[in-house]
Amino acid sequence: MNEFIKALQFRHACKLFDEKRKIPKKEFGVILEAARLSPSSFGLEPWRFLVIENDKVKKALSAACWNQPQVTTCSHFVILLSRKPQFFKKGSEYLDEAFNRSTKDEKSLETVEKAFDNFIKKDLGTNIKNWAKMQVYLASANMMSAAAFIGIDSCPMEGFNAKALRKALVQNVPSFEKKSYDIAYAVAFGYRTNGQSGKIRWPLEKIATFVK
Repeated sequence: MNEFIKALQFRHACKLFDEKRKIPKKEFGVILEAARLSPSSFGLEPWRFLVIENDKVKKALSAACWNQPQVTTCSHFVILLSRKPQFFKKGSEYLDEAFNRSTKDEKSLETVEKAFDNFIKKDLGTNIKNWAKMQVYLASANMMSAAAFIGIDSCPMEGFNAKALRKALVQNVPSFEKKSYDIAYAVAFGYRTNGQSGKIRWPLEKIATFVK
């Protein structure tokens, strides 16, 4: 079996981690690098990764995450943030920097800026916040796949009260830039304490259609 597919077979939503085992800095660096290299619409990378290692902070955030045990037992609890809509307004410092770093000439820059402006106005409308969060999902998938490839477990989490979690972050994480970021997603990383059951997935013929 292909080694990457083996890793995906290994990955599951781990609900209880071994609290005594911590992910080495070098290995967690691989997970963050997978996130950094993730694709994003227009190459804007509208994300930031809040990595919580402090056990007291994890406990303080737990209630907003419905007291799920993976929050307090994991080695690293990552809250994935998405940039707020103001960053995507025409002429913003963020957009200027993002587009200038990826274009080589003025004409190409004008083309990209016009295309993005049309995209925002015609396709997104008021859904800019949701669009930004969708980009973060791409990064979260890469993080979990990279973790599985090096034998680290994970648990993707949408199970939290966003308002309560935001308040808990403001109170317990001074570096949280509440005016700049929304909470998109969370993922717990660590090492499993229990074995996993077999994967249950739809067969390929039920999910893929080939047009030749």
